[in-house]
Amino acid sequence: MLKFGEARQISRLIPRSPIAQVLTAFLLLGTTALLPYASENPRHKGTKLEGYTTAVQPDSITVFDKKGQELKILTDKDYTSIVGLGAEVTVWYTNQGGVYRLEDVEYPNESFFLPADQIRTNIKRIIILPKSEGVENTEGLFTAISKYLQDNAGWYVAPPELAEEIANQAKPSPSSLDAIDPKTGQVDMQRFLEAQGSLVMKIAAETRVDAVLEVKVEKVKADVHGSVASWDDVTEVVGGKGTRALSKLTLIGGKGWVYAATVDMNLWSRSGKLLWKKRRGFAALGFQVGMGSTYRERPLTEVYAGGETMEKWLVATLGALVAPVMPPQVSPELRKQLEKAKKAGEEK
Repeated sequence: MLKFGEARQISRLIPRSPIAQVLTAFLLLGTTALLPYASENPRHKGTKLEGYTTAVQPDSITVFDKKGQELKILTDKDYTSIVGLGAEVTVWYTNQGGVYRLEDVEYPNESFFLPADQIRTNIKRIIILPKSEGVENTEGLFTAISKYLQDNAGWYVAPPELAEEIANQAKPSPSSLDAIDPKTGQVDMQRFLEAQGSLVMKIAAETRVDAVLEVKVEKVKADVHGSVASWDDVTEVVGGKGTRALSKLTLIGGKGWVYAATVDMNLWSRSGKLLWKKRRGFAALGFQVGMGSTYRERPLTEVYAGGETMEKWLVATLGALVAPVMPPQVSPELRKQLEKAKKAGEEK
C-alpha cells in the first residue's frame, strides 16, 4: 500500500490532463482514507509481550520476557507439538480477573520440532532419564515406556539407572533465572538451553546413545466434576456410579479436586537439541470411598495391573514416535474371490 507522501510524488509525474487529475485525486483520497481505518482497528487488542518459552503445556504457555519476568498464559489450543522450549515468541494476552489468556502468538519456523519420521530415521539407541516429583512406585511406568519403544519403535533402550547415576553426579537442573546475564541483567535464553542440554550431552556421550528421553512424573491436582477427574488432556472416574450425582463440593474432602500423576516427556538429541515433547496425565492417585467425602490413596501399582488401560495410555502418548502400521494389501484376484464367496453365502 502506498503512503500519502509517496502518492503525492507519483502525482507530480502524471500529465495534468482532466482524466489524470481525476485519477490522482482518487489515488490521494483512497490512500488517506485507508490510513485512519488501519490505526483505529488494530489486529490485536490484548497486551503485547516478547520473550522466550520456558514451559509449553497442552493448556498454557509460560513466557520469560526480556526484563526477567515469567508469565503463565492459558491457551485454547495445544502448542506442545509446534512450539519448542526456549523459542523466541511474541504473544498478546488478556487479563480476565487475574487469569491471563492467550489472544495470539507468533513464533519462528525454527521453533518447530522434527517430524516423527525424521526422528525414527536418526535414532536407533536411546536412554530414559527418569525423574519423579512427589509420586511413588514410578519404576513400573519407566519399564512400560522402555518396553513399548523397544517393541514398537525398534529402538534399543539402555537401562535408565545409568542416566540416573550420571545425573546425580552432575550439577542441579537449571532454572529460568539462569538465563539472566549477571553483568548486563539481560535475558540470554541460549545460556539457559545450553545448561539444560549439557546434561543430556553428557549422558548421551557416556552411554553412547542417539537420544535421551527425559521422563518426569509429577504430582498435580486434578479438578473433579461429578466423580470425574480431569487434568492434562485426560479424564478418569474417581468414584462409583452412586456418587456421580453429588456436587463437586461434596467430593474428595469437599474441595473438588484429587491428586493425580502427570507425565512430562522431552526427547533430546545427543547434541542437546529438543526434538519432541509430550505432557499428558497418567492416573488419579485418589479414589472416593462410598458415598462420603473421604478418599483412599491409590498406588500406581494398581494402574500397572490393568494391562489394557496401560496399553491404551502408551499408544495415545507415544504413538507419534512409532511408525504407522500399514493395512495388509489384498490383491485384485483375491478381492474378487472374497466378494464372490460373500455373495454366494448371502444367497444361501
